[in-house]
Amino acid sequence: MKKLLDSLWHILSPVTKKAAMINRYDELQNLFRRAGCGVALLAVLSACGGGSGGDTATPSTTPAVETPRYLLGGTVSGLLPGASVVLTNGTDKVTVTANGPFSFAGKLAAGASYEGKVDSASAGLGCSIAQGAATMGSADVSTLVVRCLPVLLAGVQEKIQQVAGMVSDAAGNYYIADAGNQVIHKLGIDGTLSVYTGVMGKRGADDGPVSNATFSFIGGSRLAIDRQANLFVSDYCHAVLRKITPEGVVSTVAGQRRSSCEADDLEPASAYVDGQGAQARFGLLGSLITDANGDVLLVDIHKNAIRRVTASGLVSTLPCAYALMPEVPSDFRRVGRLAIDPAGNVYFSDVTGAYIFRIENGVAVKVAGNRSQAGSVDGIGGAASFSRIGSMHFNRDGALLLVDGATVRKVQADGKVTTLFGAGLHDANGQAAGFKQLSAMLLEPSGALVVYDQGRHMLRRLDQDGILSTLPALSGHIGLVDGVGAAARLTLGYARAVVADVAGNVYLADDVNKVIRRVAPDGAVSIFAGIAGQDGSVNGARGTATLEGPVAMAFDTKGDLYFADQYHGQPWLTLRKINKQGEVSSIAALPTSHGTRFALAVDQKDNIYWVHNVGNGIYRRPPGGEFSLFMPYDNALKALNGKIGTRDYISAATLAVDSQGGLYFEDVQHHVIFKLAQNGDVSHFAGTALQSGGKDGPPGIGHLPSSDYFPLMIDANDNLYTGGQDAIRRIDTTGVISTPQLGWGSPVLSTFAIGRGVLGVLYGFTAQAVIQTPLP
Repeated sequence: MKKLLDSLWHILSPVTKKAAMINRYDELQNLFRRAGCGVALLAVLSACGGGSGGDTATPSTTPAVETPRYLLGGTVSGLLPGASVVLTNGTDKVTVTANGPFSFAGKLAAGASYEGKVDSASAGLGCSIAQGAATMGSADVSTLVVRCLPVLLAGVQEKIQQVAGMVSDAAGNYYIADAGNQVIHKLGIDGTLSVYTGVMGKRGADDGPVSNATFSFIGGSRLAIDRQANLFVSDYCHAVLRKITPEGVVSTVAGQRRSSCEADDLEPASAYVDGQGAQARFGLLGSLITDANGDVLLVDIHKNAIRRVTASGLVSTLPCAYALMPEVPSDFRRVGRLAIDPAGNVYFSDVTGAYIFRIENGVAVKVAGNRSQAGSVDGIGGAASFSRIGSMHFNRDGALLLVDGATVRKVQADGKVTTLFGAGLHDANGQAAGFKQLSAMLLEPSGALVVYDQGRHMLRRLDQDGILSTLPALSGHIGLVDGVGAAARLTLGYARAVVADVAGNVYLADDVNKVIRRVAPDGAVSIFAGIAGQDGSVNGARGTATLEGPVAMAFDTKGDLYFADQYHGQPWLTLRKINKQGEVSSIAALPTSHGTRFALAVDQKDNIYWVHNVGNGIYRRPPGGEFSLFMPYDNALKALNGKIGTRDYISAATLAVDSQGGLYFEDVQHHVIFKLAQNGDVSHFAGTALQSGGKDGPPGIGHLPSSDYFPLMIDANDNLYTGGQDAIRRIDTTGVISTPQLGWGSPVLSTFAIGRGVLGVLYGFTAQAVIQTPLP
């Protein structure tokens, strides 16, 4: 090593030689490194194989270069004072308490993917995030846009949406099946309301712990309870009987699970057989009761029979033939509601709610009822009549109590029918009942009677002293009351159609009260057109004009509102318009159309489209012209390329038009969306034929919900939106279905609309309220 350094001495520059005055080899090595020659010198040393005497070279350590990392953030708007929103990106989380810019604490390297999400927000606040997912570049990102809105715009959201059945246990707790939220609520004796089982807003038939089990309640679903406090549920859609134990475990007792409740999926009644557990098959399940032995008796609507299920799951059919009763037409010999007396005798109403029968030695005999006599009339046997029988229960005295229209009535074994309450009768304090439409009933162990008034969306209790009260758990926040926000009341729990304008006003078609109501962006509700309770077809200023029954609405590009006006629920409808000056006019007769759901659409050229929902196609009216058939439904069937199953017809009552004039309509029979071009060509646009559900994906893979003509709406980017009880679904311009994260949680909607402004807002109509959330 010394010889090598001596040799190098002679080739060093004078400046470098000066450093040798330190006369130390180790310092000379450091000098070479500082002069930039260290690498070359070490290479020479390596080539020489090192020095003598075991000397080794000191390795070089190059400092690591730190990878640049960048902040991820954006802006928040719409937060109310004291409110906050929690945002996440993977495991990184930030709580934002004020409007303005925000950023996550962690930094990301260039090329890293990110996905900002709204984790939670303050109660009553709905937030969504736009431009939340992308790849990090080589600079800070501040493009995440978080928008918040108060979820409630007008009215009151009840916790119980739609009562399908209710029972009471021996302790006095109520269990209420909610066909809106898909859960069973428990109303404790202390008045506390909680979810007993089910997942809010999620349909299914999953067994297991009550916290994870799912249900598919509809209006025909029912509950029963036995003496051991086991709850039983008739699953109308999935054709199974399910049990919920007091320990909180949900199981399927009997029946083969069916995938849907479509009528066309049903087999002949003879296919539904008796047997053990899953070997048995049911059709459509309805009313059910338990007897003293713990057996469950339930109505199989499709088989028109009463089936018995033992505790072990053995299913049999109850022998029952009708006695000779020429006064009872065959149409009224179908089983509706069930009840069982203390002696074990089975009573049932017919499915229309007009007659009551009792089974005696396998023969059904009439107890009371007279269909030829209208209304609820007291009397004995055939001298009595019913409006529409709902729930039936025997009380402690052995009398059959039932709800009938707007009354509570008692039926004795000899057929004597009397009205206990309602129809102008008063309670012990002189209070009139004021019932509108009773559908469900339970009896408390105390003897008190609790009824659900569907017409007023209220739970009413008549105690053993004859005093009527309204239960706070469901106090009926519906009606025709103008006001701002929660002070307003909306009518009868539904709207036939909902649309929104560019200014953020929402319009509700209220055919019950013969008006169109408007909800302003501040939540103020008022009558926009028509006179409440006065039907007619008088044109003129919207405040003095009269409406027959608005059932469909659509805005044109100028801001004029078109609506379909239905005459007294008949298939005769008129196209009418409210211009921006507030004048109502009648435009033309619409093609005759039946049903309860209707749809209008107007394109950029002011062509008006109308769905003939049980007819032969889509109609179009050019400006100043007449309606004519634009697309026959046969063309849509051909677009499915034979994938129609047994459903050789289209059932549509939805329309939407994109910015290019493309027209979309949904067929609930085949669970697909079609696209109709301006030249009349029709194509299968989204969904999978004959497959319904919540699966996302492109046509042929993604599934659309099985819904009752849920509307189609379109946003400013031509994305389509449809839905059902479970969720709102988005379909992009290529037909790919996705399920967006929405800030309002999992509400149960009857219909919805999309704001037509640049910043999209989704408006939903629940049982009692108009709610809102920003579109993501």
